Amino acid sequence: LASGPRLTVNADYFELNGKPLAVVGTTYMASDVQRLYYQHPNVAVWDRDLGQIVAAGLNMLRTGWWSGWAQLCDENGMPTEHTLRTLEAYLMTARKYNLPVQFNVFAFLPDVLGGANAYLDPVSLEREKTLYAALAQRFGTVPFLAWDLINEPSFSQNLWTSRPNGDPIELARWNTWLATRYPSRADMAAAWNVPCIGEHGTIPVPSFVRASEGPPPPLNLYDFYLFSQDTFAAWVAEIRRTLRAAGSHQLITVGQDEGGNSQRLLPAYFGDAVDFTTNHSWSQNDNLLWNSLLAKQPGKMMLIQEMGAGAGIGPDRIERRDPDSQAALFERKVILSFAQGSGAIEWLWNTNADMVENGEVALGGVRADRTEKPETEALRGLAAFAAQASPHLLQPQQPQVAIVTSQATQFSALQDQQTQAQQRAVQALCSLAHTPAYLVAENQLARLGHPALVLLPSPQALGEPAWQALLAYVHAGGSLLVTGPLNRDTHLQSNDRFAPLHLAATVEPLTYRTATLPLPDGPDTMTFNQAAQNTLEAARFSDGHPFQQLPWGAGHLYWSAFPVELADEPQAAARLYTAVLQAAGIQPPFAEDTPLPPGVLVYPTLLKDAILYLFASTYADDTPIALRDQTTG
Repeated sequence: LASGPRLTVNADYFELNGKPLAVVGTTYMASDVQRLYYQHPNVAVWDRDLGQIVAAGLNMLRTGWWSGWAQLCDENGMPTEHTLRTLEAYLMTARKYNLPVQFNVFAFLPDVLGGANAYLDPVSLEREKTLYAALAQRFGTVPFLAWDLINEPSFSQNLWTSRPNGDPIELARWNTWLATRYPSRADMAAAWNVPCIGEHGTIPVPSFVRASEGPPPPLNLYDFYLFSQDTFAAWVAEIRRTLRAAGSHQLITVGQDEGGNSQRLLPAYFGDAVDFTTNHSWSQNDNLLWNSLLAKQPGKMMLIQEMGAGAGIGPDRIERRDPDSQAALFERKVILSFAQGSGAIEWLWNTNADMVENGEVALGGVRADRTEKPETEALRGLAAFAAQASPHLLQPQQPQVAIVTSQATQFSALQDQQTQAQQRAVQALCSLAHTPAYLVAENQLARLGHPALVLLPSPQALGEPAWQALLAYVHAGGSLLVTGPLNRDTHLQSNDRFAPLHLAATVEPLTYRTATLPLPDGPDTMTFNQAAQNTLEAARFSDGHPFQQLPWGAGHLYWSAFPVELADEPQAAARLYTAVLQAAGIQPPFAEDTPLPPGVLVYPTLLKDAILYLFASTYADDTPIALRDQTTG
């Protein structure tokens, strides 16, 4: 095994034996493989399937344990010799075909090894470390093996949400964390806008109740989200140290899905403890580009690691998508995985005939009767493209425009609006204004780089350190567009950001349906639905003009009074972006010889010796494309 192909990573792409590797791979973990782990390794089955996978041109595998840990290890977390020998047989079969393997150890929550809290209980952590260390001691020198620490992690037993676990260990750690964050309980009470917090006694975890179900949510939601991020990031770092101490120097990742871009455990926090970040594209089919760009962390490679296209179930309980329609969606997902990503791994090669979940039973390229679905043919074409493109995937240039996300709003009762603002910004800029971008989370602004323009879409709130970092960027010569007010801090309390800029303005509830924004090409009218009118704020500048442009140091600050990304019409944000792009001297990377319909996304990436163009259509009809690249002519 130690003589197999060597899988490494740089800031942009995998490398296999030192050469760039564009990934078009698959998950080989269907019911037949899972049962074999528990019973006996049938190498003949693996050899047949892996040979078929390689013949299709695929170049990476993902597998692992999604269930049944009690059959794999003892009560202390030590895997049985049968488990280790089975995994060894699997790796030897992959080695025969020179296939790198990502191995997933846990799924959702590592609570199966006991203890009161999967991440905080010392009993749980010790058993988990025993399992990871045993795997590393046995397979730490396998050069084509990478560890996926946990598939789609949740913070607590309330799976797929960042909600409290409710155990005493969590409560004690929460109070310790608060004590390190706030100088006194009086400061804490002021931040949370409550009359007082007693100097003694335990501070309970927040109550996560939607505003429609009772009183407004408390202002300490932000702190609990941050506590959950810090806790999980510390766990990932501890498991990484365990693997390294046991002799493993292989790549390490966490297989988070698209929920980790909004309300769960974010790569923006645990990214420093992994070698590459991931995203699992499942149901956010209208926001595939946003999924990729937000999972990508500055200086880290990103892989769309688990990706399929389900049939969907209609109201008559009949599948909505036929196999050809699934293949078309699947192909679009793989194509967009190369937008600042290194490719995609299909979920999954063999359909899981034992799966009772409607959303997953139809997923997979090869049916239970061994016939192939149309997506398998799409995979072959995509794999051939990846093989041709791999040698050119060198030194991709950062786009000129960055979109910054507000975690102050994302970790609050307004999180749905902030997520929508980010998604709308990506759609308006990349799909309608035809300008590529990269995303930077609020806590990652130290790695912003030097974009020509930064967009801060409908923030409503922002932490003071982040705001000062953005002002410093502008003062040094950058350009910043803010849409709507951001006169609230991380706890949604008022914090005037206009007065220090000598900008006379007030903030008011957005209680109207229609607003007009004057732009160089003429006024732009937008409408706001009832949900926006119930929750959002807008600015009102004293001179009566809802769009402001002012110099700040060597740069320029542009400010829209309205949160345009949350208007009903995405074209409103696109027209504003186009005007600001022109003012900042940024031209689209290509010219349209024939106008592109609004449903066609074109995303170019400038490489060392090539330009990679990605085309994805959500338009109803086939349409001709004619454009001219501005760099090469």
